[in-house]
Amino acid sequence: MKEIVKYVRAGEGPWFLEVLTYRWKEHVGPSEDYHLGHRTTEEAAPWIAADPVRQLGENFESAARARLENEVDEEIADAFAFAEASPFPEPEELLSDVLKEYQHA
Repeated sequence: MKEIVKYVRAGEGPWFLEVLTYRWKEHVGPSEDYHLGHRTTEEAAPWIAADPVRQLGENFESAARARLENEVDEEIADAFAFAEASPFPEPEELLSDVLKEYQHA
């Protein structure tokens, strides 16, 4: 990564980086989904052990990580406060910003 960052910052051009990850938890929730039979703990274990997102978090300087986590927490709290303070949209707003070909009027 250091070489890639140096290359890009030097103006040598863009770089494509593919980082394979694996979903740890169920598709739409915080729980395990092994009981559904789509995958086993044996299948997931090596992916979780080698997960690049987890490894990045573990190797991230603790002070920098704490700052980043605080910024994210504040942004989420601000978004929730904005949403909760906002009035419900009018029914005609339902299809705002939806492409016409996807509107089934």
